[in-house]
Amino acid sequence: MAREAWKQSKKSHDPLLSDILDWFKAAKPKPEQKDISVQLGCHIEEIAEMFEAIMRGSNLGKHLANNAQNFKACESANLKAVELIRESKSRQVELLDALCDQIVTALGVGYMMGFDIDKALSEVNRSNWSKFVDGQPVFDDNGKIKKGGSYTPPDLKPYINQD
Repeated sequence: MAREAWKQSKKSHDPLLSDILDWFKAAKPKPEQKDISVQLGCHIEEIAEMFEAIMRGSNLGKHLANNAQNFKACESANLKAVELIRESKSRQVELLDALCDQIVTALGVGYMMGFDIDKALSEVNRSNWSKFVDGQPVFDDNGKIKKGGSYTPPDLKPYINQD
């Protein structure tokens, strides 16, 4: 039965994930090496924030935050790392595997914590779209999307375990 459900799930994409991807496509229709470095920096920054939420003052969190900043600043070593990934199919497979596993384990952590992660993700997506100005992204000097005047932060309190 579980296998049949899995097969059925492969037939359609999740509309929320599609909407999140649409946000990125609207922001960066043709991502370049610098854009990938900035996005890796943003991703690492979120991991650093997770460590800070779990273990206040963690050296690992600080180390990750520093690495995130280096990627967002598109330092030459980080651009070279992006180039090496783009040139290696095996490294691309490794990265894709890690990203997919991170999505799965993030959902698992949310579930284990009693979060309504599906609705919370929808709220974060709504907030991200509010960064756009007249339907268009506005970027900072590094190419990261800035928060426009109509930006509203996500309200995630309704989605935590209320017990």
